[in-house]
Amino acid sequence: MTDELERAQRDRNYAGILLDEVTWEYFCTGFTRFVGNIRGFTFEAILSGVGRWVNLVDSSRVALRLHGAIEDALTEARFANIANLETTISDERLSFEFRDTDYAFGLDFYGDGRVVITRLGSTLRTFHRWYTHFMPTVPDILSKAIAAFDAELHRTLEGNDSGSVPVDEIPQRVKLLTASFTFDVVCHNFRPYRENERQVRNLDVMMENIAIRLPDINGRIDRTADGAALPGDFGSYGRMDYRVSRTHPVREGIVQQMQVMAPSASDWSGLFFQLVYSGAAFGSDARGERFRLDSQHFLQPAAAADAYISFFRNIGLSGFIHSVTDGYSFDTTSGSLA
Repeated sequence: MTDELERAQRDRNYAGILLDEVTWEYFCTGFTRFVGNIRGFTFEAILSGVGRWVNLVDSSRVALRLHGAIEDALTEARFANIANLETTISDERLSFEFRDTDYAFGLDFYGDGRVVITRLGSTLRTFHRWYTHFMPTVPDILSKAIAAFDAELHRTLEGNDSGSVPVDEIPQRVKLLTASFTFDVVCHNFRPYRENERQVRNLDVMMENIAIRLPDINGRIDRTADGAALPGDFGSYGRMDYRVSRTHPVREGIVQQMQVMAPSASDWSGLFFQLVYSGAAFGSDARGERFRLDSQHFLQPAAAADAYISFFRNIGLSGFIHSVTDGYSFDTTSGSLA
């Protein structure tokens, strides 16, 4: 598996890689500084052709099919307490909540076509176990959801109340447009190395490692001799953000976004990192011609592996967060800062 993973990371092609065989020990290998907690995770997909389905589909019938699909996914992920999966049907939303001490998450289908998986913060090790076992099953859930909505729309629009047309022969109206993986990490309580462990502000870390300059009260950005403005009083500033996007080196239409926010809350103590691996509905190639995203990428388990190993682990944790916090020790949290 190690040789195959090395090949996959080099080529950014995770076809054939079983994510649930990526051990926690392998995931942590090579980290010079350890991030022990993740604050949260969100997966969001956008389905076309659904519209406001509340008056077009039988929500109870769709929910029944999706509940079974999610139970199958939990079984495949080898999670216990499958009886703790709860279904809620409301106007323009189907909600599924898996209540579990370690592996809890929510999965919502909205009437506007959004599909959202949310997981609250935990230790990174627990998150690793959840992600590597559950996220590879999501493409199958999405495929079954698309089939369920297609069947209901066909029933409504074509008058197929008898259900005589096989599911695999129903014209596909619902398609996956795009999807995204968002990983949130919070670092706080920064102490510079070799300086008696005194605590510093998040802006001190930002200004040292991201080389920013701040506008004055009139919005002007002045340059000092060393090229950076270093105000002594940050009291008039409320928050500072840094965000950059890079295209995927192999796959067209995939955007890798790295963002760090330094809010003034809690006495400028925390840096909030958001790492987003997403698909752009349209883009331009090297010749300037527009192309449509190959959304089928997100209906393959390889997408979850690429987002987790190459992006979150290699680029996000080992690359971006390491560079922004270089020279400092810090703590991480799975919740909010006090």
